Amino acid sequence: MALDGTKLEVLSDHYSNSYAGIQASLKKRDRLFAGTLALLFVMVFQLYAPTESSNFIAELIAEKLDTSETVNFIYVQSAIWFVLLATAIKYFQIVISIERQYKYIHSLESIISMEYDGQAFTREGASYLAEYPAFLNWASFLYTVLFPAILVVVSATKIVYEIKKLGFGEPLIWFNGLMFTFLVISVLLYLLGLHSKKRTHHGK
Repeated sequence: MALDGTKLEVLSDHYSNSYAGIQASLKKRDRLFAGTLALLFVMVFQLYAPTESSNFIAELIAEKLDTSETVNFIYVQSAIWFVLLATAIKYFQIVISIERQYKYIHSLESIISMEYDGQAFTREGASYLAEYPAFLNWASFLYTVLFPAILVVVSATKIVYEIKKLGFGEPLIWFNGLMFTFLVISVLLYLLGLHSKKRTHHGK
């Protein structure tokens, strides 16, 4: 059924606004991805150079807070765990949200493109997925499989290291362990939500 001019104009404007919203979400996703990687790098730094990392972070905190008092490093570790969990959860949320938005964009394109014999308004659907490049499949694998795996492996190694070093007598170890548990649960739910659906859009 053909759309009248007013409906087509409204739908086209809505499509443009929806697409602009996805682009904003993609930028936010990339920032959260970079932030999560940075926190993982800090954890790896703590694992392989514990003394140097402790001194560096303590000096950085003292400089930022303009104080000469020594900061208990276990509190810093717990803060890193908390921020990592919060950043990762926000990243997972926005990735799932983007996938859902693309599904909606595809439905809009299928309606509007019928007015142009399928030759226009296919940017995110038919045109994008046609002859899909191997590199984009590789990028999708990095985002949706390898990155979550690295996140779990690094955080698991870190919590085991902390337990061995401080033991269960340190109260904040229990807090860190809880953050790790929540992180693993979040990763599993993210992967379940992402891979249980047929992917309609890849690796942007």
